This record gives sequence, C-alpha cells and structure tokens, in this order.
Amino acid sequence: MFDIGTGAVGAVNVLTTHERGFTPEEIAERALDKIIHVGSSAHPAIRDQAEAFRDSIRQVLVYYLQEAVRSHNVTLANRLTKAGHADLTPILDL
Repeated sequence: MFDIGTGAVGAVNVLTTHERGFTPEEIAERALDKIIHVGSSAHPAIRDQAEAFRDSIRQVLVYYLQEAVRSHNVTLANRLTKAGHADLTPILDL
C-alpha cells in the first residue's frame, strides 16, 4: 500500500491524435517542453536567446526524428519483402 499523503501530483497533459500517430514535429515539440522551459519572468534578452536556442534544438530534433522514421520504414520494407509481401512496401513512402 502506498501513502502519497496530501501532496500534489503535478500537471498531467494528455495528447491524442485521430487515426494516425504523432508526427516528428509533434514529438519534437513534446520533447522540447521537457528539455527547455523559458520562464515568463526571464529578462527579455535571456528569453530571446533561450527561444532562439529552443528553435535550433527543435530543428535538430525534427531532422533526427524524421531520420528515425525513414530508417524504421526501410526495416519494415525489408521485412515485408523477405516475408513475400513486397507489394505492400509502397505504403511506407520510401
């Protein structure tokens, strides 16, 4: 049995999609929310620098998440081909 006392659990965010998974851009934005937080009370010069850094990190994350998707699709295409279903590989947008 766990006793969590009367402490707050914290904020919980729930994100969903309809008939699709999350895009690399959406995942990058979620990751950025965990990696970089720019406080509203930060000095304007520091806030501007932090926002520029956040944008730079966003571009890097999106690029490598897109690479991961492409790499996984190649793996799936190879598995489908090996299993005799090469006709299904065009749906992977290689």
